[in-house]
Order: sequence, then C-alpha cells, then structure tokens
Amino acid sequence: MKIINFALIGTGVGIHHAKAILKNKNSKLKYICETNKKKIKNLKKKFPHTHVISDENIIFKDKAVDAVSIASYDHFHYSQIIKCIKTNKNIFVEKPVCTNLKELLDIEKKIKKKKIFISSNLVLRTCSLFKQFKAHIKKNKISPIYIEADYIWGRYFKLMGWRSKSKNYSLINGAAIHMIDLIMWMLEAKPKYVTAFGNSMKNSDRYNGHTFNLLILEFGNGLIVKISANALSKLEHDHNIEIYFENGSFFKQFNNKFLINKQKKKINLNYSYPDKKSRSEVINSFSNFIAIGKGKKIVDKTEVFDVMKVCFYAIKSLKKNRKIKIKY
Repeated sequence: MKIINFALIGTGVGIHHAKAILKNKNSKLKYICETNKKKIKNLKKKFPHTHVISDENIIFKDKAVDAVSIASYDHFHYSQIIKCIKTNKNIFVEKPVCTNLKELLDIEKKIKKKKIFISSNLVLRTCSLFKQFKAHIKKNKISPIYIEADYIWGRYFKLMGWRSKSKNYSLINGAAIHMIDLIMWMLEAKPKYVTAFGNSMKNSDRYNGHTFNLLILEFGNGLIVKISANALSKLEHDHNIEIYFENGSFFKQFNNKFLINKQKKKINLNYSYPDKKSRSEVINSFSNFIAIGKGKKIVDKTEVFDVMKVCFYAIKSLKKNRKIKIKY
C-alpha cells in the first residue's frame, strides 16, 4: 500500500481537506499553498510538519506529489487542474470543477489520455439520512413521480467576497449543484432536459449575479424534479428535499425528517443530518483508491463530469430563456 503525498491549494474550506488528509493513514500532507500572508503565519504554527508555500508551481514541479486537493477560488480551478494533468497528479477539487462548459470539455478530453483520477467534494452523498433515502428507493425499486430539492444557503455575506469579483460565478455552480448531484446519485439517473430561471433580489451593488435560481429537470421516464438555490434566505444553512412516489413519500423539511408510508402513517426518521462528521469520507475514498489501486470512490470521475454538464446547460438555459437538451 502506497502513502499518498498530497498538496492542498486554498485554505478556506480547504482546512477541512487538510484535517481529513492528515487523519488518513494512507495519506500525507506535504504542501499547503496559500497566498494570504496573515493566513500563512498561522498555518505554519498549525501545521508544523507541512511545507506552507505561496507559489503553487512548487507543487507541480515536485514529482513526489501524487495528488492535489484544489480548494482555491472557482476561477482558478481550471488552470490548476490543467497543471495537474500535465504533471500527472491526481485531482480532488471543490465544486465547481471549472466555470464554463468549454473548460470542462477540455479537462475531460485531456484527462482521458492520462492514468490519473479526478473527484469532487460533493459531500451530501455521505449524509446518513440521504443514504437511507437512496437505499429505500433502490431496495423497493421505487419510481418517484415528483421531487423537490431546495438549497437554503443562508450565507448571503459570502457573495460580498471573491464571488462578487469573479466574472463567471454562478449560484447554480456554487449551490444548486449539490441538490442536482444528490438527486442524480439517489436515482442513479441523468436528466435529459433542463429549464432554468433566475432573479436577483439583492440588497447590495457589490454582487451582480442571481441570488435565486430555479431549475426544472426532466428525466427520460417522465419524472420532473424542481431544484432551487436561495442565497438571500436569512434561515440557517439547510438542504430540504421531498420525494413523492405512489405508495408514500420522503420528507426532509428543515428539522423534520419523516416518511409517509402507503397507509398514510407518518414515521419519523432518526438518521443523522447534516452529519458533518461523515463528510471527510469523500476525500478519504479518493485517497484510499489511489493508495490501494482498487475500490470505489464515493464520487467517480464520470459523475463529476455529468453533474457539471447539467449545471452548465442550466446556465445556458438561463441565457437562452428556454428548455435545453443536456449533452453528456
């Protein structure tokens, strides 16, 4: 079994990546790359056995680095992924992988020629409540007739930082993507069409993008899924989902988690949410896969590209103001 040498770029959410890497017996954190001088000083104290650097190119020149965890700002992801591909380094990237379809298709094309792996931090898959929803659907061969999934961001202040300066930042890529991925993962299916809507009920001139998006996904079997991403809500960060099927329904509505069975009886569910302790499973499965050379990653390469394509075609639908067929 090989010990995987990791490098981390970006220490916002990336701090959680660092902690997970250091706890995994199959991985070692060799570098942390951060350009904020104030952060660098604290990082050197917090991670005394890791090289804290400000130049990312040191990582790509080091042949001993096996994998790079990319948690930088969205608009840097593409260039950093291309550098990983050129230098044969496995890639674990925060969503979104990149900021437009052209970049995604270029990454997909280039990575096919390499024996490296790419995964993304789509953490809702690790929540025990959502795992239970998926297991119930698969075990009972349920075909949902309608689904609603809402991403309640509750973090409007975040739009005032780097997101307000990023040319291609999208709430679809930054928020709705989690609910899109959750639905596709639960159903083990891909939507055929997407129609997207958006508005901007902002109270600041610093951010010019949409603060609310609504997506209608149409699947081949006739299923319709409505997904929303709400950046303005003053509620706590949350993920709500309602799954309706012929003989019952699943509900996760704020603090309520229950199943309505075919006898119309309400059954409260005890599975954990938000289950944050399990989120490191995504990067751990990626690291273990590289170290052992076999097994299943929680988020596979094909799934990464598929969910990003849904997002980018949703953005195209917004611009074209019409329903769009998704090309995988």
